[in-house]
Amino acid sequence: MAWPNVQVECMFSSPTWTDISQWVQELKINRGVSRVDSPLLRYEAGHAEILLDNRDRRFDPTNLAGPYTAGFTTGTGERIFRATETQQYGHGFTICVKSATGQTASIVNVTSAASGTTGSFTCPKPAGTASGHKLIAIHVCDLGVTGSQTLTGGSSWGTKLNARSYGQDTIQTSVWHKTAGGSEPLNYTFGQDSGADGVAVVIAIANTDNAVTPAFDADDNINSSDFITPSITTLGSNDLEIRFVGGTWPDGGTSWQSPPIIDGYTEYVDKQSQTYTNVAVAIKSLTGPVGSGTSSLVLPNRPIRVKAVYPFTPTTNYVRNPSVEDGTTTGWTPDNPQSVMVTTMENSRFGGTSLRISKNGTNGLNIYGVNGTCQSGPTTGQTITASAYIYVPAAVFNKVSGFSFVGTGIASTFASGYTALPDSWFRVSITKTLTSNLSNIQVQLWTDGTISDGAVVGYVDAVQVELGSTATPYCDGTQPGCSWSGTPHNSSSIRASSATFSLFTGFTDDWKVEWDADVNSVVTVPCTDGFKLLTGNSRSPVAAVGAGENTGARITRILNSASWSATDRVIAVGDITCQATTLEGDALAELQLVADTEIGEIYIDEQGRFVFRNRNAVLADTRSINVQARFGDGGDAKGELQYHDVVINNDADQIANQARITRVGGTEQVVSDTNSITSYTNNIPQTFDRADLIMQSDAEAQSYASWIVYIAGQPELRFESLVIRPQKDGWEDVLFPQALARQIGDRIEIKRRPVGGGDPVVRQVFIRGIEHVIKPYEWETSFALQSATKVGNFLVLDHPTLGIIGQNALTP
Repeated sequence: MAWPNVQVECMFSSPTWTDISQWVQELKINRGVSRVDSPLLRYEAGHAEILLDNRDRRFDPTNLAGPYTAGFTTGTGERIFRATETQQYGHGFTICVKSATGQTASIVNVTSAASGTTGSFTCPKPAGTASGHKLIAIHVCDLGVTGSQTLTGGSSWGTKLNARSYGQDTIQTSVWHKTAGGSEPLNYTFGQDSGADGVAVVIAIANTDNAVTPAFDADDNINSSDFITPSITTLGSNDLEIRFVGGTWPDGGTSWQSPPIIDGYTEYVDKQSQTYTNVAVAIKSLTGPVGSGTSSLVLPNRPIRVKAVYPFTPTTNYVRNPSVEDGTTTGWTPDNPQSVMVTTMENSRFGGTSLRISKNGTNGLNIYGVNGTCQSGPTTGQTITASAYIYVPAAVFNKVSGFSFVGTGIASTFASGYTALPDSWFRVSITKTLTSNLSNIQVQLWTDGTISDGAVVGYVDAVQVELGSTATPYCDGTQPGCSWSGTPHNSSSIRASSATFSLFTGFTDDWKVEWDADVNSVVTVPCTDGFKLLTGNSRSPVAAVGAGENTGARITRILNSASWSATDRVIAVGDITCQATTLEGDALAELQLVADTEIGEIYIDEQGRFVFRNRNAVLADTRSINVQARFGDGGDAKGELQYHDVVINNDADQIANQARITRVGGTEQVVSDTNSITSYTNNIPQTFDRADLIMQSDAEAQSYASWIVYIAGQPELRFESLVIRPQKDGWEDVLFPQALARQIGDRIEIKRRPVGGGDPVVRQVFIRGIEHVIKPYEWETSFALQSATKVGNFLVLDHPTLGIIGQNALTP
């Protein structure tokens, strides 16, 4: 299963982004609108909620020993070990060993041993120990005093590094260190009072600065299962840190869990003596900054961003314009005079368009097909695999006998090994060794010659030529995760090994710390996008400016007055001109008023940019005109992406069969749909009323009112939301890219086949809101939808469907 790698980065201190992904436990993002309930869109602020693992307190604003602090000085911070049983007495130790200049201290080996009730016992020398290595020895026992603890073997161990006692016959801990000599023994002997239970550990370390004594500190731990190992000042930025705990428990059988292991510590020892004494040792290389600071950088309003990296199988497709997603036939011609070829949106396997092949009755041939050009690449002697998706209508299915590929260097070759069904998409392919360089590829449908003139023979989509003998998942350069090696639709398409998708960019609102039994901790981080900053920007008035400027220019003027970054904007040219402004008050409120006057859209996109789309964006932007994805319950054979749930609504909530629109300083303009008022609202108008709009003329206000009633005057069966779960077996490679790459304003198509039969419900809709809920091995993406039946359904010249009378709002 290919799973996105979610990346969360926070700018604790400008301009550096810090990756905090490894501590993310759950994530929720929502942008756009949660529900479309009016003909006029008003996008909400985008939000994210991030749940972080906080067991080492790194995201606790009160922790000045965490990594995100100002005035930082080196130190290690406290770490907690948890025992399976409450210990009566014990110690927690932290030791730092300095690395040699230009090197990083590293563990050679660690050994341990437990005693019986004896006066002495041995612990083996760590395997691999060599002259010059640093040796650290630890001894914990339950009887006697620290003065009774001795260590012999090899070169002198000298003075103890540290010794700590919690009282005679309770618990004693001693630590030694030395530089290994040339003839160290096989075992070291530890002495203790007779009858004591003890545990010994010997650690061998390479690449150390032996001229520097290791740093250490210790704490007593009493009647607890949670043992603290203290913070100490480090000797260098890449010390080797040793954390160990020792405790006594009358019944024995204790083992240790060490939460810090999750943060890079490796547990080397978890040892129980004959009965009472037990020891755990965890070690970590301190390769990053550790210590404490004078103030926390875990603050509100820190910039934060979320991305997802999705892996793809690298693929090069040598077919030009392989899926005709631009709605043109660039690079394609009919295979022969009896084939009529056009692009169409009525049926496609990927995206919104395909090539439709119909019979031309000018001659009696029975082969119909399309001929596409290929970018130079495959040459004589190389093996290629050619493939295509084909759809044959049920009306002619029994008259189609086979499918073949022809091209330069490829003799006519029939595909085999496929399963074809009527009214379904299926993939056919061949593998051939080229006899000459490949420059074109033909896809042919063979028939029995009885198909009527003008009938549709089939549809062709997603044509692919790749090197090698194995067909890979299709890539056409327009799908998420594909990038072009040249100009789109005029060169080969290349699917990269991975693609990065932005999901959210905004600012932290809070860092909410929760503790469980003083050990387990999480931090919830609510975040809001840039709308948060704009709504908090209250401006003083200036002399009136900007009369007659279009709404795009007005949006720019307001953003400038609010000091919004000039690089973080995507501003369209507006279709309406505005009255003058004094640029005062809440910046977001004025931006929303301009968008409402335009009947446009403003929102913060996934990259944190302020976006303004004018009213004609749905008529001009390719992603809003052409279907970007087709979802349905028919599965792959029907060319439909699988969804988890779809909400269908036929309520009256969106009906507005009367509009009263008054521009500032103008005369009220009233438009009513009397048929709707009579038929659907019991002769009581449902009124949409605005008297604050800033267009310049009453004529524009009249058009505005007409548009509102046209859009919302009649009830409509509509799809309200769509939910996909990309981790569903077998669908990850097609659904994860849809979850990650779809944008606000994209046009998609949904087909729902009702239980019990009957015609399927098919609607084209715009995505107006996006929500992701991400947990370990769970991913759910929801789209809030707006019907495209009327919105944007105006005449679009030269468009394959919206450019046809009868397919748009100009229908007689």
